[in-house]
Amino acid sequence: MNDSNNNINSIPNGINTYLADRLLSIYSLMLILIGTPCNLICCLIYFQKSNRCNSIKIVFGYLAILDTIVLYTFNLNYIVREFNIDYQLVRYKDINSTKQSSDYSQNENLNINIIINKKNLEEYSLFMCRFLSYLAFSILQTSSWVLAFGSLNRYLLISKLTLFEFICKRSYTIVICLLITSLFFLTNIHILWLNGYHSIKSDVICYQNMNYPNYMLWYQRVHLCLYSALPSIVLLILNTLLMRIIFASKKRLNSHQRVVLLPEIETIESRQETLILKTIRTPTMTSSSSSTRKLNKQSPGRSLNRHSRKLTLSLIFITLSYFILTFPSTVIFSFFRSYIEPLRLRRTISLLFTNLSTTTHAIRFFIYFSCSTDFRNDFYKLIPFKESFRIRYTKTTPQKQQDIHRNDKQSESLALRDRTRTIR
Repeated sequence: MNDSNNNINSIPNGINTYLADRLLSIYSLMLILIGTPCNLICCLIYFQKSNRCNSIKIVFGYLAILDTIVLYTFNLNYIVREFNIDYQLVRYKDINSTKQSSDYSQNENLNINIIINKKNLEEYSLFMCRFLSYLAFSILQTSSWVLAFGSLNRYLLISKLTLFEFICKRSYTIVICLLITSLFFLTNIHILWLNGYHSIKSDVICYQNMNYPNYMLWYQRVHLCLYSALPSIVLLILNTLLMRIIFASKKRLNSHQRVVLLPEIETIESRQETLILKTIRTPTMTSSSSSTRKLNKQSPGRSLNRHSRKLTLSLIFITLSYFILTFPSTVIFSFFRSYIEPLRLRRTISLLFTNLSTTTHAIRFFIYFSCSTDFRNDFYKLIPFKESFRIRYTKTTPQKQQDIHRNDKQSESLALRDRTRTIR
């Protein structure tokens, strides 16, 4: 959140806060420079034709659009405020009275003080004040509740509740995301005419109202409740249920592997023991067992479970990052911010925790990349040289497979020939 009055600091009185504000504004700029291309890549990947049939991927793509807009609200304001600074040189006199005999002489020493005038982006015009604050509040609330809906969507799909499975369909997912967006943009529309006013000196005073002085103060607390507190409770409940389902499915999968897959491997190994001699028995057994394990890993049921588990883990890690990075700022802005003095220290702390909360909107690409194999494969397809490498690799692999198959045939024929000789 931003304060309405111009930030006036003097050097050297505010040198520490000045340097801290400058470093934090550079961090805001880095969030925009890194988060914008990363979120756009998420949009390209999750809105591909092959991914549009999955409801949770639609939610991820929609979140990437919202995250891109979020980065240009408060972060852009801080960049403009800290890099577009007016300096004023103020001279004042230090008069030392000294007594010389019966006369008094005044030695005037001129001292120079540097005044830093900072101006928020919202303070350039009343339209900018109302539009940017309206956009920031609406987008932040929409982003958090779309994430909560994504958790609900995932839980209904995995738990297989037939009564609510229609919510997980693609068309219903798109409609619900648009309804959530429309709801919060309508509930925040009062900001467009109640936030800000012109002072007597024709300056723009933002985040205040002339007739209702505590209007924006209390609504900022309502906003923090809608943006962080309530969604965090919903996300905590739903993701706890999702983690229980993941751990239970992992146990069932391991028990199924022990019961079903091991007897199949034993039968294959016993067959190969009857066909292959002792000299070549060990390498062929290891190769056959590894091939059977690869086939079992590539079976449709296992791949589907792994795919679903990776998507759910991505959602859980996104929720954890959201909770860890937004909860401290919610506590500071709701309970302690108004008691922080002096004003320049309050601005620095506000800048710090706002950057902390918006970090979650810039790092989701890295969470997808580290958790989801499908996302990595789709990302590699967007890279031209990676695609050419894959084409060359696929052209060379059939020849290698033919050579391996030919060597296997030769080894089997040699083994059978040696076996017939021993029988004779």
